[in-house]
Amino acid sequence: MQNSNSTTNIDFRKAIQIAKNTYWVGSYLENDPFQCHPYFIDLGKNSILIDPGSMMEIETIINKVNQISSIKNIRYIILHHQDPDLCAAVPYLEEIIDREELTIVTHSRMTFLIKHYGTKSSYYKIDVENFELNINGYLLKFYTTPYCHSPGAFVTYDIQTKVLFSGDLFGGLEESWEFFADENYFKHIEGFHMAYMPSKDILNYALRKIEKLDIELIAPQHGSIIKKEFIKPLIDKMKEMECGLYIEKQYSEDLTTTIQKLNHFKKEFETSLQEIKTLKRHQDGDYFLTSLLIQPLIVNKAKSKDFHIDFVCIQKKSFLFKNKHNQIGGDICFSDNITINNKNYILFFNGDAMGKSIQGASGSIVMGTILNSLTFRNFDFIKNPEEFLHIIYNEIQNIFLSFNGSMMISGVLGVIDTDEKTMYYFNAEHPFVILFRNKKSHFIEKELTLRKLGFPSEFPLKIQKFIFQENDVIFIGSDGKDDLLLFNSEEKKFNDDYTLFLKIIERNNGNLKEIINDIFTIGEQTDDISIMRISFKEKNYNLKKQLITNHEIYRLKIKSYIKQKNYEKALELMEGPSEIQPFDILFYRGLCFINLNRNLKALKYLLRAYKINSKDPTLLKLIGIAYYNLKNYQNAKKYWEDSLKLKETNKIKIYLDRVNRIIQRQTILLGKKQGLIYEDPKDGNNYKTLEEEIETI
Repeated sequence: MQNSNSTTNIDFRKAIQIAKNTYWVGSYLENDPFQCHPYFIDLGKNSILIDPGSMMEIETIINKVNQISSIKNIRYIILHHQDPDLCAAVPYLEEIIDREELTIVTHSRMTFLIKHYGTKSSYYKIDVENFELNINGYLLKFYTTPYCHSPGAFVTYDIQTKVLFSGDLFGGLEESWEFFADENYFKHIEGFHMAYMPSKDILNYALRKIEKLDIELIAPQHGSIIKKEFIKPLIDKMKEMECGLYIEKQYSEDLTTTIQKLNHFKKEFETSLQEIKTLKRHQDGDYFLTSLLIQPLIVNKAKSKDFHIDFVCIQKKSFLFKNKHNQIGGDICFSDNITINNKNYILFFNGDAMGKSIQGASGSIVMGTILNSLTFRNFDFIKNPEEFLHIIYNEIQNIFLSFNGSMMISGVLGVIDTDEKTMYYFNAEHPFVILFRNKKSHFIEKELTLRKLGFPSEFPLKIQKFIFQENDVIFIGSDGKDDLLLFNSEEKKFNDDYTLFLKIIERNNGNLKEIINDIFTIGEQTDDISIMRISFKEKNYNLKKQLITNHEIYRLKIKSYIKQKNYEKALELMEGPSEIQPFDILFYRGLCFINLNRNLKALKYLLRAYKINSKDPTLLKLIGIAYYNLKNYQNAKKYWEDSLKLKETNKIKIYLDRVNRIIQRQTILLGKKQGLIYEDPKDGNNYKTLEEEIETI
């Protein structure tokens, strides 16, 4: 193993051992400040290649691995994120290694991107496999470092050698590159982290995980390898680093110009932003902070005697913060009254900003700010709604074009003349508007007429008109309502029926709350979902039938994850002190843990739910199942008997019969073998197993 920090003393033509069985197998590129480092752990036929890199260095990597072992001995390829300087050579390596059991080890979030390189190997998803890999006793542990600088980014800790393979973290750009870092290494990594790490909070979240580990050596993908004596001082400096300066100068100038254009809303926006910045110093989590910024921009303030507007936004990304459900995404709904030429109109918008989570949220923040500012402006100089929409379209289009393609939004923007019962609108590459009339649904548009806002459109702006009749209901929604992963097939498949939402509207008679429940019943949400409902002189209009609370959305998501058998994700949404949680959340937590075969953990929540309501037969049945799985047959019998008293079912009778025979056999043989455990009696009865039964609860 090399001991000198000087690069000049190292023979880069050979693989360089950095720890026991662990080698740097990269290529030294002279005068290149952006060195990329693959690593190899020699475990014979189960060897590991870490972050193999691009095609620029692949022949060198293969030769160096062959110096130590054989390229065909590689069993695992660890990919810490999806960038081409790390992944691009994988398809070529797959051909060279030519091994059926070759496996890519990565986070599940990365698999959706890595596959686009054309990889063929199976995936070992660390977030599914308890964040560790055990190779015949050789243990690697994985720690997630989200958004450093990728959503599914992680680091790998070798328990045996105490080497941390850190991916982009601790990476540096060095004009005069050294293989090993010295006490001045911080100045080489500062610029890299400022450019690539999105925020100080996110970086510190990762660093707090790493500093708890007993590390002898940090092996980053870029920069220099860091020895133990430099690790703690380096982390301390990095914690104080101001990062997130990833916006280019031109982008920053465009953003400033955009904010200036929104001067009618500037004061309120800056006040909200300052409040967010104050919270940011005390709270952890960029998602939460961004969600606070979006919430005041999604408003439904339109007032009208004859028209009712209701909407719901269910973003794909849900999370808990301080035990409260939050969500973040790019969908936005808005309605308010506006005055044009001294006449009152309703202004409305439903849109879907490009990108996921924070990227999409950024687009909806910009659009929400624009929409809210419109209600403060004077439009007395405008003659009619068509002229208004032309002017506003050009303003919004110019604002979004200034982002040079990095921010776009689809949507339907319109105004309603309440006196003339006429809706004027344009559709910027959003799903077609739907009319529900006489219990039938159909699209009122036939073809694409405009591109997304922020994208140059080959179509001239066309203002469309629709005249309402009594009891008409208009539905406008993002494509998330259609992009469902359907439950009702043997293998999950994406919905390819463009009329599915029309059918959902009809069978729920246009009831917004029931429509949302139906969507979550038939399929898995794969994108943000927003739906706006506009009705005219609707008989028996009932706000409660249309209003969907955050509480209800939260429950829908939990039940959807359970239906998908994604119990870990459901549990993430239910974290928090069980002492203050309601009955249904405790019940769902217990159900998830039973499905994960963690029955003792399940009982913690189920018995707490029992203290709240001891008369729920389904809860009693579930408690009995948990005890049964733990071979505690006496307690299983007790709770099943109590359940049967409250609600008599054949299933519970069968379970009681089963457990009684087990207890009887144990009693007979108790003197011969204390605590003898019996399998379920095989008596030919046609009943579901307990595992099958809990799927139906």
